[in-house]
Amino acid sequence: MRITFERTGGFMGRKVSLILELDELPSDQAGTLSRLLDEANFFAIEETPSTPGPTRVARDDFHYLITVETRDVTHTVRTTNATMPASLRPLIEELSQLARMQRGN
Repeated sequence: MRITFERTGGFMGRKVSLILELDELPSDQAGTLSRLLDEANFFAIEETPSTPGPTRVARDDFHYLITVETRDVTHTVRTTNATMPASLRPLIEELSQLARMQRGN
């Protein structure tokens, strides 16, 4: 399984990106990401989730692009801080942290 993650926007406008091959990660890290994908029900999330009611638009919002590829399916979700489903937040936080750590290397 491959996860491609990109975060853009924010106050500083920095782009952070990451490509992970789960079978190349330590088993605990791969397990955490697989669990977060399952808990988010990632493959059932609309490509561009919408939130009920008025949506606030802030110029400093982060924009996220997550693509997960398996042997059988590829699914992409595009979201922002304002439109992100609550179930997706732990996965995005984990991927953001991993991308920051990778950038620091």
